[in-house]
Amino acid sequence: MEPHSKWFRHNTPDEVWLLEVGEKKWIVLMRDLRIGKRIIELNALLVGGVKAFALVSGEMSDAQNAAIIVRALPKVFDMVEANDFPFIAKIQKNGSVELWKTELMVHKGIQLKKH
Repeated sequence: MEPHSKWFRHNTPDEVWLLEVGEKKWIVLMRDLRIGKRIIELNALLVGGVKAFALVSGEMSDAQNAAIIVRALPKVFDMVEANDFPFIAKIQKNGSVELWKTELMVHKGIQLKKH
């Protein structure tokens, strides 16, 4: 696992770094659940071919979040292998993993096309 800051500046727009991550076929682990409602960022993730996991942790400590991730890792690996399409999945507090977003969002009748 590598931190975002190792490869990108802190102010790199999501729609830029997500496309780059998709080109590299990296898996993304995030705590940003708002991405599911932000059209530009969500579509960049999906168009870029990213497989991402959003941790649904609320106000938990880093140690608690790490324990959740460790518990979820077998399911994360299974989901990555089982799905050849881009997606965001949620990692719940109990370590369960479920697909969340797989389709591009439409805004004013305009929809981007996946590669």
